[in-house]
Amino acid sequence: MKKILSTLFAVASLGLMGPAALTQEYPGCFAIDSNGNLIDLGNLCPNVTTDVQTGAMSGVFQIPIKRRQGGIPVVDVLFNGTEKFEMLFDTGASATLITPTMARSLNVVPFDKARIATASASEVEMEVGRVSKIQVGDAILEELLVTIAPPEVEGGLQGMGLLGQNFFGSYDITIKENNIELRTRAAATQN
Repeated sequence: MKKILSTLFAVASLGLMGPAALTQEYPGCFAIDSNGNLIDLGNLCPNVTTDVQTGAMSGVFQIPIKRRQGGIPVVDVLFNGTEKFEMLFDTGASATLITPTMARSLNVVPFDKARIATASASEVEMEVGRVSKIQVGDAILEELLVTIAPPEVEGGLQGMGLLGQNFFGSYDITIKENNIELRTRAAATQN
């Protein structure tokens, strides 16, 4: 009985301990010491080809604002590493929305439909698809779900989609005059 209790206590204690190491949040082969200094570990990872960008190391990403549309920042968004579209950086949109023209150009195949509440409090049924990669400034997200606007609202969007919370919701956001700053929450708590 004593051996069973000892084993049970040991197993329970393991559950209370944190992980021995946390996975790296940013690409590349490096470590960051307790003072925030970058330590290059390239000699330990010779096959890594991903460059670590300054924004990735600091957890802060800068997004240039091209102009404003009705006060909302317009930014360039790169899809799948190849196609660039202007989009509204919409802090009130819970999901990223692309136009039907964008969906055709990106070969987004709808796989579901969803009822989306709009700013006017009405609900609109929209198709849902997936984009393999979205990059805004140095911030990159892969396998992002997107809603596809109905054709009748594309004109009202002036050909632009909405970059929504499912892209930038895990960041603290500062919208400045000429750029938007995304700061990872981990980096925000350290500064």
